[in-house]
Amino acid sequence: MMDNPKDLLIQLFIKVQEKKEIDEQVLNFINKYFSGGPEKVLDVIKRGIIKRIYLPSERIAWIAIGDNSEHLLYPKLFCSCQDFYKNVVINRIRPFCKHLIAQVIAEALGQYKTENLSDEDFKEIIKELSLYF
Repeated sequence: MMDNPKDLLIQLFIKVQEKKEIDEQVLNFINKYFSGGPEKVLDVIKRGIIKRIYLPSERIAWIAIGDNSEHLLYPKLFCSCQDFYKNVVINRIRPFCKHLIAQVIAEALGQYKTENLSDEDFKEIIKELSLYF
């Protein structure tokens, strides 16, 4: 039986936040739970993680900058990327995608940008996403 993905990511967050770095233990975690390897996760962090705060509701959504698009994240739960849909939801090959791991690490290290947008902007993003699903 697979460990609870949310609990695993919470443990990762705590480890990274305490150590304030990506060390061998973090790299081993990534290797164990993400077959693509640490390089892909670290590349996502380098491309950018954004915390978007939508006002006036104060709804928060996270974005991972992808190769050709942005991926909407709900930390420890959901990513809008195809890998999440295919390998996490449908095939259950892995507990999470590289974007979810990268978001946890970036948040724990404080290595992300923050943007304030309107609630109308959030509605537009959701409308765009519905075209994919």
